[in-house]
Amino acid sequence: MRSGNSTRARVQVGLFAVLALTFFLVWAGVASATSAPVFYHGATAKKQIALTFDDNTSVAHGLATLHVLEKYGVHATLFVIGNAVTSYPSLSREIAVGVGEGLFEVGDHTRSHQELTKVSTAAIRAQIGAGTEAFRKFTGVRTVPLFRPPYGSTNATVQAVAGEKGFTHVVLWDVDPRDWAGGSGKSIEDHVVSHAHNGAVVVMHLSAPHTAEALPGIIARLRAKGYELVTISEMLKGDRQFIDVSGSTETGKAIARMAKAGIMAGYDGSYFGPDDTITRAQVAKVAVLTGGLHTAEMSDVTKPTFADVHPHKDSQGRWLVYPFDYVEEAAAAHLIEGAALPDGNLLFTPNGPILRLQLAQILARMATQLKGYPGVPPEAAPPSATTSGDASPGLGSPGTTPAFSDVPEYAKADVALVARLGLMAGYSDGKFGSATGATRGLVALTMSRFLDLPAYQPPGA
Repeated sequence: MRSGNSTRARVQVGLFAVLALTFFLVWAGVASATSAPVFYHGATAKKQIALTFDDNTSVAHGLATLHVLEKYGVHATLFVIGNAVTSYPSLSREIAVGVGEGLFEVGDHTRSHQELTKVSTAAIRAQIGAGTEAFRKFTGVRTVPLFRPPYGSTNATVQAVAGEKGFTHVVLWDVDPRDWAGGSGKSIEDHVVSHAHNGAVVVMHLSAPHTAEALPGIIARLRAKGYELVTISEMLKGDRQFIDVSGSTETGKAIARMAKAGIMAGYDGSYFGPDDTITRAQVAKVAVLTGGLHTAEMSDVTKPTFADVHPHKDSQGRWLVYPFDYVEEAAAAHLIEGAALPDGNLLFTPNGPILRLQLAQILARMATQLKGYPGVPPEAAPPSATTSGDASPGLGSPGTTPAFSDVPEYAKADVALVARLGLMAGYSDGKFGSATGATRGLVALTMSRFLDLPAYQPPGA
């Protein structure tokens, strides 16, 4: 009996503690449901190790370390401090080069390296995300939603704020050679290699004096043992194609299909960005490839259709296919249009985001011009109404022609056609979301549906 009472008491105390913590987080304005989980190491079933580096605060030591990683083609995750991004611009630019080459990924290490468990919630909010924000602003290079707290100090509030800021994981480590303490390159090397194991996350520092010396031996010895050196994101995604895409959803399956077909690609080997907006030039490329319109022959570079889409050459003097050739092919097939200027020239705005309404118009033109579907006559298009299609954006019901209150007259026929064919639909509030930016996931989904759309068969044929 005593044992049962004791167990019950411990459970009650534990429950009280959880409720108290939940109350505190709510009182502090932190949504605990968004908390980013702590990641110490990867799966033990895979022979992978992640080399990670903090503290971009020394140009000499940092550049030496980066050059070794680049020389040996090592994938690594770097966590940057926001204040150091512009203070050490040459180091930031070198990191950006590695990202562009597909070697590095950049996560957040706060604005000024404060120990977050010792400051207020407001101060935590000001710190988390400021590193990656500064890096993106300075370099224009994409970062990843991974956060590492200074000194590895974290708690429920830190994790909740990280999640609130959009970070998917608080990344710690399970192998620490303490390179920051100034030990020799050999001692750092030996520590990492002797503690190596499947799924290990190694923490080192760009600012440490002897890390660059240690790396060649670390890299060679780990690879000799059969370890693959990967980024944290590569470790996290496991067997998934993209870490941010669920393969069980219709959109996820469409993304996988479009990536396999070479019609769309991720930002890198780990992230697709399904909820990110997509540009007009990118959609022109996807439409051309989906419709089978792309040819090896370059379009006439002397007669560009649009004043703001010019042909360019690469460093070898060869014409670049993107965006010029894809845009020209889309224009020749009458899938895209531009805005007329007073002088008669046309503007396409290739880097501008494409709207859901514009995507619907492209899909409607693809359906009529590439698969033979008759357009919906304007007089047959439904008038503005408060009814709509499926509640989920981008979903539709074939054979129906819902009406949407936010579709302008000039586009009613196009929207009616794509809704009737089940390529797109609207929202439960009776709107199509005409002025909303189309996402990369939506484009993959709708273009995948177009691939499955049979060629038009007249009634009775």
